[in-house]
Amino acid sequence: MTDLFDEDELLDEEGFVNTDEEVDIDEGESAILDARRRLENMLEEKRLREELDDFMDY
Repeated sequence: MTDLFDEDELLDEEGFVNTDEEVDIDEGESAILDARRRLENMLEEKRLREELDDFMDY
């Protein structure tokens, strides 16, 4: 099989995040996380309502 990439390209250390540094989440990313939490909460509420409705049918 032929090599598609040079090994030097695969071991580029500058592409890794330094775990010792503190990374701030900017406002755009935090807004996405908030929207995701709201969506997850809405889906959980819907699931619980459907489960309660199914229970009440018995």
